[in-house]
Amino acid sequence: MAMRISRLRIFKVGLIRQEEGSISVLIIGLFLITVSLLFIITDIATIAVAKRSLVQASESAVLRGVQSIDRAGYYNQSTGVAIPIDCSLAKARVLEELASWSASGSDLKRSELSEVQLQDFYCQANTVSIQTSARALLPFHLPQSILTDFQVTASAGAQSNRAQ
Repeated sequence: MAMRISRLRIFKVGLIRQEEGSISVLIIGLFLITVSLLFIITDIATIAVAKRSLVQASESAVLRGVQSIDRAGYYNQSTGVAIPIDCSLAKARVLEELASWSASGSDLKRSELSEVQLQDFYCQANTVSIQTSARALLPFHLPQSILTDFQVTASAGAQSNRAQ
């Protein structure tokens, strides 16, 4: 009976010794998962902020374009529209605004945005709408991921109306 108790004690002590250090492996694994999630959340937030910055640039550009009044059509009233837009001048102003926004170091432009491009331009009578795109560079790169940047797009439109 005494031999059984001593064997049981040796068995219990052996089990306890085998479990030592297993908690550190668990903590290291949870730490790596937490850091990976932090990187992913930071990348998602960067994309959201870059998209908002691109939307602001698109809105600014389309507002500048909608201010391109077709003076001949406005004074002749030949178009039937209250305030007609000169579409070729509007497109030039939109491109100019996007270029100046890209080149500026303003607080609205995020440093991770690059390659801002006008994808689509629509102009008719008194309406201008555009679609822009840009590359957003991600701040963190997971070792298994090949994703280093992300394409963001934005659309904006404006209409010129005469106030009554």
